[in-house]
Amino acid sequence: MSDAAVSQRCSICGVAAFLLTAAVFFCWIELRFGMNTPPSSTGDESSYDSMAWELSRGHGFAVDYDTPAFRAPYDEAAKTQPELFTIRSSTPGPIAFRPPLLSTFAAGLNMLFGRQFYAVRSLNVLLMAATAGLLAWYLCREAGFATALISMVFFLIDVRSRLYARSLLTEPLACFLATLLTLTLLNVVKHTNRNRLILAGVLTGASMLTRSIVVLWLPGLTVFVCFVVRRIHKHSWRDTVGNTALFVAATLTVFAPWGIRNVMLLDRFSPMGTQGLMELSAGYSDAAWDNYGIWQNAGTQGFFEAVDTSGLTNIEAELAIAEVSSATAFEWISRNFLKLVPLAAMKIFSEFRPHDVVEFMVLVFATIGLFASSRTAALVFSVLLATNAFSVALTWSVEGRFLVPQLFILHALCAVGVCSCARGMQSTLNKTGRSPVV
Repeated sequence: MSDAAVSQRCSICGVAAFLLTAAVFFCWIELRFGMNTPPSSTGDESSYDSMAWELSRGHGFAVDYDTPAFRAPYDEAAKTQPELFTIRSSTPGPIAFRPPLLSTFAAGLNMLFGRQFYAVRSLNVLLMAATAGLLAWYLCREAGFATALISMVFFLIDVRSRLYARSLLTEPLACFLATLLTLTLLNVVKHTNRNRLILAGVLTGASMLTRSIVVLWLPGLTVFVCFVVRRIHKHSWRDTVGNTALFVAATLTVFAPWGIRNVMLLDRFSPMGTQGLMELSAGYSDAAWDNYGIWQNAGTQGFFEAVDTSGLTNIEAELAIAEVSSATAFEWISRNFLKLVPLAAMKIFSEFRPHDVVEFMVLVFATIGLFASSRTAALVFSVLLATNAFSVALTWSVEGRFLVPQLFILHALCAVGVCSCARGMQSTLNKTGRSPVV
């Protein structure tokens, strides 16, 4: 088969996977939940929803849970399920503990379609379906149609892909951007040029605007780019430094407007906002140690009862909580220095630990697939997974949620692992002369 025919076949495979995944997720969400059902008010979704609504009204990156138009769908749903949809009151005004990109897209959809949930939910479905399409296209090109088909089966039955496709959270956008970054880095390893490095930087910056924890990916990615340019492509040190700086500059250029906004709003050098410092005690405390590094809601456990936020603006309250949380965390670290390494290991274990049969199968076959993959794929996938694990070790585990951006990698490796095992079994049966049909 000619290269053009193979390329066309893989493109068709990718488009078919995108359409199939989108159709399955749309039908599943509509029939089981309803595309326009409000998200649960017990988690992070309502804050992203409020940010998007306030931004679409021209109020900037702020929250106001008491706006009648914003509250209306929640209040209506709370009549039958108050435990899920009762939304609390809030102090209106700017915030600095949520990243902006998802809310920016959702605000545009609010301006186009008014107060609704179906549009942003549709966006998340399409982003997750696009990840599936790129997964099938990549595997069809690199490993064949059968491997691509296997990846689709696992992707569709993986509860993580379905769960976050219907959420009003950052995971689908983060997953799509991480997929594009993975494919870009694969090309960088094969052939480094400035356009690809700039693209990698733009995608990293956009990922930081989607999920703040991605800032902890940047050191590992920077070292990786330097390694690829210097050791794999044998460039001079001058070119290596220049190309690495280009990647970092592209990343920071994309992120800079948001970072400058936070510095000016908070009146201190905190370009990432306040979330990291506000939650630091969730990663370094006796509660973190007792719960294997899994994030605990310190606010609901009375951790910040001593912080009087009455009469404070949102920003003032965030800074007050951040000061107490970070001081408590650093004090705990100074008293429990010998626990830091085992705590980091517990966080990584808690994050990667499978929570159902499908996740267990994906993890096992992905581990096998890592050793069966090409050197380029194994290198890039290992670096990105290790970078993600490093960020979890420094922060906290959310029991698999931080792995969602890496679903492309996990399912690509899983499909390769399944095919590798199948070939191994077939080879063994052929050697023994037994029929594969029992």
